[in-house]
Amino acid sequence: MSQSTTTTTTTTTTAAAPREATLDAGNFCKRVKILYDSWNSDSNLWKSANSLVLALGQPNESNPYQKVTSLQTWLFGYELKDTVIVFLEKEIYIVSTSKKINLFQKLSETEQVKTELSSIKFNFLTIDKSDKNKSNFEKLIGEATKAGSNIGVIIKETYIGDLALQWETALNECSLTKVDITPALSSCLLVKDLQEQKNIITSAKITSKVLKSHILPKIETIIDKGEKQTHNQLADYAADIFESPEKISSKLTVEHVDYSYVPIIQSGGVYDLRASASSDDNPLHFGTIIVSCGARYKNYCSNIARTYIIDPTNDQKKNYAILLSVQNNVIKAIKPDVTFSSLYEKAIQTIKESSKPELVDHFPKNVGYGIGIEFQESLAVLNATNSRTLKAGMTLNIACGFQKISNPEGKDEKSKIYSLLVSDTVLLNDEGKVEVLTDVGKKASDVVYMLGGEDDDDDDDNDPSIKLELPDDVKGITGRTRETKEKSKSVEERRRDHQKMLEQKNLQEAENKIKAMSDPNGKKGTPEVDYTAITKLQPIYSSVGAYPQDIVKNKMYIDPKKETVLFPIFGYMVPFHISTIKNISKSEEYIRVNFNTPTSYTQEQIDAGFVPPQLMYIREVTYKVNDPKVLANNIRLIKELKKKFTTRETEDREKRNLITQERLILLRGKFPRLPEVHARPTLSGARRTIGILEAHENGIRFNPTSTKDRTPIDVLYKNIKHAIYQQADQESMAVIHFHLHDALMIGKKKTKDVQFYIEISEMSQSLDVSSRFNDEEEEERRERALKEKINSDFKTFIKRVEEIAPEPGLEFDVPYRELGFYGVPNVSTVFIQPSVHCLLSILEPPFFVLTLDDVEIACFERAIRSLKNFDLSFVFKDYNRPPIRISVIPRNYFETVKEWLDSFNIKFYQSERNYNWKRIMDTIKSDVKKFHDDGGWSFLDLEEEEEEDDDGDDDYHSNSEESDSSDYISSMSSGSDDDDEDSSEGENWEDLEQKAERDDKMKSFDETNKRKRDEKSSSSSSSGNKPSSSKSGSSGGGGGSSRSKSSSSKGSSSSSSKSSSSKRK
Repeated sequence: MSQSTTTTTTTTTTAAAPREATLDAGNFCKRVKILYDSWNSDSNLWKSANSLVLALGQPNESNPYQKVTSLQTWLFGYELKDTVIVFLEKEIYIVSTSKKINLFQKLSETEQVKTELSSIKFNFLTIDKSDKNKSNFEKLIGEATKAGSNIGVIIKETYIGDLALQWETALNECSLTKVDITPALSSCLLVKDLQEQKNIITSAKITSKVLKSHILPKIETIIDKGEKQTHNQLADYAADIFESPEKISSKLTVEHVDYSYVPIIQSGGVYDLRASASSDDNPLHFGTIIVSCGARYKNYCSNIARTYIIDPTNDQKKNYAILLSVQNNVIKAIKPDVTFSSLYEKAIQTIKESSKPELVDHFPKNVGYGIGIEFQESLAVLNATNSRTLKAGMTLNIACGFQKISNPEGKDEKSKIYSLLVSDTVLLNDEGKVEVLTDVGKKASDVVYMLGGEDDDDDDDNDPSIKLELPDDVKGITGRTRETKEKSKSVEERRRDHQKMLEQKNLQEAENKIKAMSDPNGKKGTPEVDYTAITKLQPIYSSVGAYPQDIVKNKMYIDPKKETVLFPIFGYMVPFHISTIKNISKSEEYIRVNFNTPTSYTQEQIDAGFVPPQLMYIREVTYKVNDPKVLANNIRLIKELKKKFTTRETEDREKRNLITQERLILLRGKFPRLPEVHARPTLSGARRTIGILEAHENGIRFNPTSTKDRTPIDVLYKNIKHAIYQQADQESMAVIHFHLHDALMIGKKKTKDVQFYIEISEMSQSLDVSSRFNDEEEEERRERALKEKINSDFKTFIKRVEEIAPEPGLEFDVPYRELGFYGVPNVSTVFIQPSVHCLLSILEPPFFVLTLDDVEIACFERAIRSLKNFDLSFVFKDYNRPPIRISVIPRNYFETVKEWLDSFNIKFYQSERNYNWKRIMDTIKSDVKKFHDDGGWSFLDLEEEEEEDDDGDDDYHSNSEESDSSDYISSMSSGSDDDDEDSSEGENWEDLEQKAERDDKMKSFDETNKRKRDEKSSSSSSSGNKPSSSKSGSSGGGGGSSRSKSSSSKGSSSSSSKSSSSKRK
């Protein structure tokens, strides 16, 4: 397997010219055929029109769903201003500007148009302002007159702009009879092709994301804090999200995303369930809140509506349950060839058969409408009189509601009247099945909020009148309970329920993972293996005669030029390249050499012939050297040679794996800059690297000013996985940190983490180096002012970067300090904070950035109340990645960490011991399917289950689940992972207790407290007696030898040279 050898290169160029617009020939041909087929087959629908006209001067800004612009977008993919198109039986005439005519000509000359529309002739006329297009329009009207007396137009269309008005005048003055073809044109838009369906699916995802991740959290925050905001303010907030699509997803752009309508927020007894409703200036009322919003993606619409109820009465719960049942039954009834009216009848029937048939009087006159390029498709209204039938490929907005219901038990006057509305966008796919495209919870447990006490009448939960109305997927009404002291138990129950849901979600993802690992024949797939490690080394010496001349028989010889060591074996000098030597050690007068052996082969690789079975490998050799000086010299030379080789190979390997960056495109004129910032990692040979940080069109550039090496550091926006901003608040520095997809080579270091920062303490000292006074208050004031200035500069820079960054955009994460905790992710205790997308510690190297989307589960280890600290391990969805452990987390953070893990939708487990994750993952990877069939990660819950059973039942018996999980339990260890095998016992409990004591003292990064902690730590370490850790000597067949033997490869091998045969020459 070959690897491309590339290095990170940075080249500067100016911005490229914008791409020229083109028209999609495939879509055009397909949709013109639909139009002509409908026109030729249904003369009644088309009012016997002999010619058709689409005329647009300037678009009507007050009507974003103008019929002519919708048809233009459907046919050509663009809105075409100043364009008149006349369709005849065998010809199409187009009048437009010269640029658009050029586009139409290129479209008509494509092979696909020539082949599929060969019977249609295209004629193009350029706008002529000299005669106000008189000759052009005479030509069009003359050809239309030849075709027949009826010309099809959009009767209600308002003409705006000179060209459109000139055409209207010419048409009114001619003898042609105008017939309305608006319904006929609408019929062409009802059934969506695959590309249209994809656009609507994406639009629905955007709509769901805006409601779920932006509008709803905003409303919850207002409710929690008791803030006052008007409906219009909330609607403007939601509209701003649509206008800044990078806030929704970094892959979205402004030209493709918009809102279908300004989002609608209603509460406080005044409700309008029509699509034409709007928000008002009344404040948000904490009663019944209706939220409606919709996105447009590439001009295709979607819609969603949800009702959120705070402290509902029992009557409100019942009514909402009935409403969900109505919508569920309507969606189930959607099938090909079913009439639109039957869906409305199904809704009415469901209400009449419920426990409250009187709600029919509060039900609207329809249950939705078709949706697509047009927000409301007039021919697809789901009412009692529409006899049209459903077809595969149609998309609908299913909207069910009850309006103006009386609520005598309302807590205030505004709660006496309320309405309910639930709306979703659905697709009747080509297989005739219904897909609900909008994905926001609508069960009662998702929309009901309890601010006051528990329900007075608990018996209502068992009321059959409620349960009978609920569909299978929305059974049971349980409100969201806001966290209070009285409801701490409810919060814990909610967390437990949510964790069970996450467990089910993980099981579903595991099933998908197993399916993906299998080939079409059902055979288990195996990940691709890099076999470059088992290729044979190139010959070191061409023959024995090429050996060095000063070689002495039966004496070890080191050849630095060839990076080779020659060992005497059975009277022959056998060369071994330094890469084959694992390590070398001495014991008294013996030298012991351990070799690298191929022990990692699977049985499949051996069976496939990658490991010839007749080969034998020398695992170790031992020599006796009588001269101590020669012994020490040989060991020194071999270690130096190995170090030199390893360093070079590491650098070469890192360079080989680097991905070549695109060119950095520099902005001209003014661009965002941050002067006097430090960079980490530093450039080679520099203790510190200071320079200027600049933002350009497609990336960030750092120009060093303090080092001899002035090579800039370029970071492209598309290479940034996480952009993090840590402001100078309680910290001593302001930081911009980039965690990258592909590593960069900075100096001689390969890194995926690049950081730019300013230290407050240094800046403060440089402002007044001559000051000798010791006014602490003045010093604190200056430091606060300096922090505010630096934070302001960084925020301004970040805001400009987010504006400049092109698709897929860039959004900076800000850590949640209030959710932070102390722990040891690497070698020392640091403050770790979660952000929206990751868990991080970036104030000091080595940096720690963990992507939360990559995590499958988390596991609390040593979670015992009697201990002052615990550990937290993260297991990744990619089982080939080793789990990460954060150790020695103070116990007082336990509930905080559990809460944010749950809020970030991460399933977690608890254990009283540490697990040997390396062995567990090896066992899982050996048979992933068996692992999940045996219950997956459920074995981590065994201890808790056993405790519960022991407490509640003396006659406990083991079950099959426990035996199924025994394979994974046997992989556990109370000590460290396999990575620590070469070391002796870890720290004992006394040491851990001492560390926890010190960690409990950490409350901030305040310098005064830090000095106190250092003094306490130094005094305790001088008085404490830590047991020393020692290794047994490696002589003869000692401990070191036994560890080495455990890694022997298939086939015979020996720990001495007498029974070994060599393969390396």
